[in-house]
Amino acid sequence: MADKNLQDTSAAAVERTGPTRRQLLELGAGLGLMLTLTPTGTFAQGKSELTIAIPADLGGWDHDYLAFDLVGLAVMKNCYPFMLEYGVKDQDGAAVMDTENIVPVFAESWEGDAEGKVWTLKIRKGVTFPSGNPLTAKDVKWSKDRAFAAKANVAGVYRLIGLTEASQVEVVDDYTVRFTQSQPSDLSSHIQIISLYVFDSEELKKHATADDPWAKDWTTKNPQSGGAYNVVDYKPGQEIVLESNPSFPSAQPRVKRVKLQVIPAPANRRLLLEKGEVDIALGLSRRDINDMRGAKGIKVISSPSNEFVFMPMAMGTAPFDNPKVRQAMAHVVPYDAIVSNVYSGNARRSTSPVPLDMPGHSAKGYPFGFDIDKAKALLAEAGMAGGFESEIAILAGDVAQERAAVLVSSAARLAGIDLKITPLDPGTLFQRRREKTLPLQIASGQMWVNDIEYLLATSLTPGGFLNYAGYDSARIVEIFQTLNKTSDMATRNRLFDEVQTILARDVPWLVLAQPHFDLPVAASVSGWVQPVDGLFRLRYLDA
Repeated sequence: MADKNLQDTSAAAVERTGPTRRQLLELGAGLGLMLTLTPTGTFAQGKSELTIAIPADLGGWDHDYLAFDLVGLAVMKNCYPFMLEYGVKDQDGAAVMDTENIVPVFAESWEGDAEGKVWTLKIRKGVTFPSGNPLTAKDVKWSKDRAFAAKANVAGVYRLIGLTEASQVEVVDDYTVRFTQSQPSDLSSHIQIISLYVFDSEELKKHATADDPWAKDWTTKNPQSGGAYNVVDYKPGQEIVLESNPSFPSAQPRVKRVKLQVIPAPANRRLLLEKGEVDIALGLSRRDINDMRGAKGIKVISSPSNEFVFMPMAMGTAPFDNPKVRQAMAHVVPYDAIVSNVYSGNARRSTSPVPLDMPGHSAKGYPFGFDIDKAKALLAEAGMAGGFESEIAILAGDVAQERAAVLVSSAARLAGIDLKITPLDPGTLFQRRREKTLPLQIASGQMWVNDIEYLLATSLTPGGFLNYAGYDSARIVEIFQTLNKTSDMATRNRLFDEVQTILARDVPWLVLAQPHFDLPVAASVSGWVQPVDGLFRLRYLDA
């Protein structure tokens, strides 16, 4: 899981020597289909070009080093060749990524041994980079050697599955690569979906120097291609033009040419969409999106999402160091009102710190409802019958967070709890999170890996960089360590269940809602697939 701006990563301090879990998280912080849907029409019936307004340019083109840049990572997801992807399924009438269905894209196959420790990648033959160089096993090996040398994104998340050395990635033949993990892991395929992208090694080697043996400087400045789309034009700060890659080994993108126009001001992105000058406007507020519902020529694509909104409570700070107080807080949240008033009904009520749709989710993880009398009784048991004062930190300018905070504070007042709402600019919010000086805050995020082990790693164990509550349960850490070593589903499911029993008792978070993803587009646009990692896949779109 992750803050919207942080995305995700790994785990907590455990028993292994070497980097701590926190270090692993920080290292992996930059990271988080085979088309299974039937196209809705023939390409000749649609437009051949889409224009999308994006809020910012990329921070650079080198995937091994780019972090916390959702626009950049999304563009790379479409331009880099990734070996594996998730499938697509229908959920409540919307197309969403199916995280239980791993499909090869540039891979011909991806298979683990019986133990889940040794994985064999077979690459499709006949695939070439835009340079004309064939994509082979040596490109995969060189790319992963580069990732280990970078000690950044991929190197961080690889440690979760026991890949710590370049020597663990071996070329078997021209089109076969073997990954030998130090441990079996149920996350192997999911981590490789994030990490198994490939550089054109022969092209990058031309730009390597003695001081820069992996051509980092050149790669940062120059677009990389070879995925579903190739970059055909790039004007820094202005526009990125993509064209479908004829060598893409899966179903060809339906829209052949995509212009990504950098429009920093949200008001301008909205205006361009309303005037029909762009087909999609990314990064608009929920208020803007709601205002455009029903507007002529515009529709809002709405899809169930794994993004969830929650309120961590600082468990090391009074009065939230008292579990009775945290349980009382869970009874003052007006959950239904948040769904209807903050998100206009375009959200689902969360029923566990484990997000809805994550395998193993159980409503037993959060057995609380809006009940002021129960809240008062729990406060009395905690010796705080007279209530208390505290503050809720929110991101300044985030209308949804402000509305949710107002609803919670108003309800809390009925139980004698006085909560001051404190809007903070992004820099101050980030700083106070690092300093652990926020007693209550509203946060949101989504897991790039739809697995409870990953959730514990990032958010509910010591050292997890999203562990805003400062949660530290010896049994949760013990469970995490066990999950990190076992792929036995019966064992994992039993532990998933126990995790949620413990979380229901400890209540590190208030879980507010799981809002739908809403995207305003021109009425002609279709085919949106809701990604688990928040990174758009353009190849499914139709116009």
